[in-house]
Amino acid sequence: MRFRKSVQICKGVKLNLSKSGASLTLGPGKGVSMNVGTKGAYFNWSIPGTGVYDRVRVDTLLKDKLGGLFGAKAEEEPQEEKKSSKSTAKSTGKSTAKSSGKSTSKTSAKGASGKTAKAAAGVSEEELERLESEAALIAIHQLAPDVTAKASGVMDAGTAEQAIEEWLSEAEAPIAICVQTEAVPEKKLVMVDLDLPEIEDMPQDKLTQLADGTLKIKKKSQKESREDYKTCVFGLGEYVAGNVFGLVPAAERIAVSAYTQRRSEKTGDAEDVFIYSVVFERSAFKKGYQKKEPAEFCDGMKSRYYVLASGVMKQIAPFEAEEL
Repeated sequence: MRFRKSVQICKGVKLNLSKSGASLTLGPGKGVSMNVGTKGAYFNWSIPGTGVYDRVRVDTLLKDKLGGLFGAKAEEEPQEEKKSSKSTAKSTGKSTAKSSGKSTSKTSAKGASGKTAKAAAGVSEEELERLESEAALIAIHQLAPDVTAKASGVMDAGTAEQAIEEWLSEAEAPIAICVQTEAVPEKKLVMVDLDLPEIEDMPQDKLTQLADGTLKIKKKSQKESREDYKTCVFGLGEYVAGNVFGLVPAAERIAVSAYTQRRSEKTGDAEDVFIYSVVFERSAFKKGYQKKEPAEFCDGMKSRYYVLASGVMKQIAPFEAEEL
């Protein structure tokens, strides 16, 4: 179920194969490298032996800079396409998930004067739509479905995995969902490996009300960004588990092991790193469970994760089916 392989193509070039897809690592591997994959292009650098390192996404940076240099901007998608744009998702095969970019609840954009944020602070409608879409991503747990309290029927592995794949091809969510699943009928269990968004790609802005009642877009602090990331990634696991319970009525437990890509301090290569593993129990999905903070909800179940006081989520060893 969990697959990793690195193939040396030639000096300074490696092909990395994993469940999240293929990627190329370019560079000597001595503190400087470039990783290019399905999630974008990242420049990695470090000072060996010091623990000092950084990772910067360069494909979007170059697009913005070059667009401004030549006075060109990316052509906007038609409004209808914005409402239902497609993004790649994976289950045991390949499928696509629709990204609505919309939240079920609207964010209020009025100041003390009763004017809209656009009038009060020069915030454009496009910026407000972007912030609303980002808020939906962070609060994705609120979009999780209601779940029946008791399991029913007999689980068939092939049917269960096919149902999940079909859901991924049709589901609307504010983010591309990428999972690999394995049904374990004898344990009434579904194992899910969940590919998380990168923390570098998380929303960096927030809407702030000033003392005079006007609204302004400000950058989030590092602490705020890490808190939002924790809410998002645990909420994404909750959202996936809730949907899988609905798709597989016989399942009593859904083990979600979530991973992200991080740069190895030894090699400079991007690697899949698990940062939490939670065994969701159907019985815990009681009415109104979506109102709880995701991390608090996950705390009530068998779980593995380690969050530092700084908000950084450390690597863990995920649950295996044999343990459950």
